[in-house]
Amino acid sequence: MERFSRDDLLAYIDSLTIGELKYIVDRTVLCKFLINPWDKRIMFDDKMQAVIGPAAAEDMLLTRFFQYIPEDDRQYISSLYDNTIGDLLTGDSESAKISHSIKKNEFDSITVDVSLQVVKLDQTRYVAGFMEDKSMSMYEKSFSQLFGEGLNSYLFTYDIANDTCYVSDRFVHEFDLKSNVVESFSRCYKDYIHPEDADKIHETFVQFITTHLTDPDMEIRFLAPGRGELILRVEGFSDAGPSGKFGGETRYISGAFSDVTSYIQDDFLRTNLIEGTGAITFYADLDSEMLYISENIKEIFPEAPTQIEGDFVESLAAKIVTEDRDRFVVAIRRSMGEIGTKFSIEVRFIRSDGSIAWVACRGKSIEDKIQHKKIIVGMTFDLNKMNEVKENVERSDASHALTNLPGRERLNKDLEELIRSKDTLSAAVILADINEFHSYNDRYGRASGDAIIVAFADLLKKTVPADASVYHVSIDSFAILWPDASQKNVTEYMSDLQEYSAAPLHTEEGDFFLTWGLSASFYPTGSTVDEIMTNAEIALHKVKQEKKLKYAIYSPVDLHELKERVDFELTINRCIRNNMENFQLYYQPLTDVKTGDLVGAEALLRWQSPGGELENPEKIVAALESTDQMDAVGDWILNEAVKQVAKWRSKGVPENFYVHINATADDLIRKDYVDAVMEVLDRYNVPPENILIELTETSLMKNMAMCRKNINKLHKAGIRTALDDFGSGYSSFNYLKELPVDEIKIDKSFVDDMEKVEFNRSFISAMTMLAHSIGKGVVVEGVESQSQADKLKEMGADIFQGYLFGKPMSVFAFWNKYFS
Repeated sequence: MERFSRDDLLAYIDSLTIGELKYIVDRTVLCKFLINPWDKRIMFDDKMQAVIGPAAAEDMLLTRFFQYIPEDDRQYISSLYDNTIGDLLTGDSESAKISHSIKKNEFDSITVDVSLQVVKLDQTRYVAGFMEDKSMSMYEKSFSQLFGEGLNSYLFTYDIANDTCYVSDRFVHEFDLKSNVVESFSRCYKDYIHPEDADKIHETFVQFITTHLTDPDMEIRFLAPGRGELILRVEGFSDAGPSGKFGGETRYISGAFSDVTSYIQDDFLRTNLIEGTGAITFYADLDSEMLYISENIKEIFPEAPTQIEGDFVESLAAKIVTEDRDRFVVAIRRSMGEIGTKFSIEVRFIRSDGSIAWVACRGKSIEDKIQHKKIIVGMTFDLNKMNEVKENVERSDASHALTNLPGRERLNKDLEELIRSKDTLSAAVILADINEFHSYNDRYGRASGDAIIVAFADLLKKTVPADASVYHVSIDSFAILWPDASQKNVTEYMSDLQEYSAAPLHTEEGDFFLTWGLSASFYPTGSTVDEIMTNAEIALHKVKQEKKLKYAIYSPVDLHELKERVDFELTINRCIRNNMENFQLYYQPLTDVKTGDLVGAEALLRWQSPGGELENPEKIVAALESTDQMDAVGDWILNEAVKQVAKWRSKGVPENFYVHINATADDLIRKDYVDAVMEVLDRYNVPPENILIELTETSLMKNMAMCRKNINKLHKAGIRTALDDFGSGYSSFNYLKELPVDEIKIDKSFVDDMEKVEFNRSFISAMTMLAHSIGKGVVVEGVESQSQADKLKEMGADIFQGYLFGKPMSVFAFWNKYFS
């Protein structure tokens, strides 16, 4: 090559013709062909016979060739050939390429790329070309089918070099992924894994790379937006190459997971159910004649084996008293002979010391479709203990399994007994309900939820007066029955109990900040059990509705307020049905701290009563949440706010003017939320940077996995987010660490007393420094005096919001004040 310059060699390559490369071309192309466009016939070379058989030995009509194209594609491909040939003959195209499949037989087909161009033969124009076989190899077909639709397996292939993971459709559907390709995998995979299990994936990969081994029992908790916590078991990893041996493809690691969520949940329930009943379980494999019995059989028969091989029916019958033996054998044999038959018998077994044990056997024969076995499963109960059990149940009235506290039925009985006593002058029922308990269950898992319940029950037992009793009346609700209680004592107790919410609740699963609502009702204000309990529930409902209320004692006024609240909710519902009648958005200005310029506004929901007055916003939100209408109103807020931004932009407001829009708790757990936001922006032609979505801690707690996913999507779409009421919740710092928010909004409660309370000033200053150090902006809410503004400016705040700069106002008032 040294004899020729690079340019000389390139010129030579350009001059090469197909004829000069015939040997190579013949080996790489499937076949060559010639089309007579006038007669619409096609002729193939001999190599095509290997695909469609002897028919390719002679020229054929194009329509006949099209019969070898799969039926679903035939009409489209034949039309494509006609159009392509026409374009080539008219000179609209110099060459063309078509891709399609060709059936080799009923079961097999190949995929071809067809290249075409016009050639001349004795001044007659033909269309010539060749076909290339683009069919997938068996490896590619397997990959396509395993990773495609139809299979429920969780499969993946990880490209270490490009940090890209290719996942099966099951992953895509369960985790709401955009496609089967996950780029920057090492940076985002933890978004889909329970925080406590986040390191397991990394450890499993490292273990496999270094040892080619994986833990066959490794189970990892994933967070799937559509299903919540999902438990997947590692089935194995591989880096095998074409030889099928480990280490063949060190760049790629493939693997599989299986979904064991239902199995683990069912096993948990089954285990607890069986342990709760104290029953002995047995399993008989009728094909192999093996009987397996649970270990607790030894509680009744210490000498009994846990496995019996052979004719176990006769083996057991030999231990039964003579009078009961035939009943036992007939019942079991019948179930064995007629699969699906149940049996229920009580018999007397003889212990090794000669004593008699009455037992009850309950079971059924079934066919195990998975293992293709005929089996018998069942339980055995020690009837000698049944009277003792009955007495315990009556004494505890179905004590709660977690807390061992008596339940609602026991409470009702005790309360009935108390108010019937002529010695009872007064009594109180206090209800304690953990706020947003389901959110802790969703975020931290069932074990943590159970631990919280147990710890809260212990707190109540520790603090309850000596003459009062604690009851576990529902999942996250407790009751206290307090004889001879006074209103003063009950009020003091509820106030003292609320003080504990200032510190974390210590549990076996860690420390958690909780809040709870408390209410009380009294006898004889309520004269029956139902009245007393209903009154307490009404007072608790009032606490739940009024966020600032921590406890309440029922009064007859509460019933009137409840009626008013229900009437108000009905009115709100009617307005929503009437195309959001009386609803409107008000806008409160956002001011740049350094320049004093208006930079944006927050859109705030308002509702005007038929009398013309604006209702309290908190009352509106409570009504919407109570009636499950936040979703519909959230969509309306988004649409109206973006539409208003579009109008203002069209009238010449600054290009960088933006509006804060509050996302509801229901918004952030919707799979399609970000798509809905983008659709509204597109509808009104508003750039993403002209809105900012505000998030609250309450909304994040509903489903952390889905919220994180949506926030990441917003971030990628160029839509900024802010964490509202920062510092008012217990998890604000965790959210700041976990979520890619752009701003924090320091809660008004810290600003109100900042000039008097040193902690508030220190908190605002520290949070501002922290936010800036990690690249986040700081908005301060509730700025109402110049002295507050001056101090906040010294602390480095970025944006002011508060009455000092402007109250929330209607669209027209906002326009007239700031833009006209």
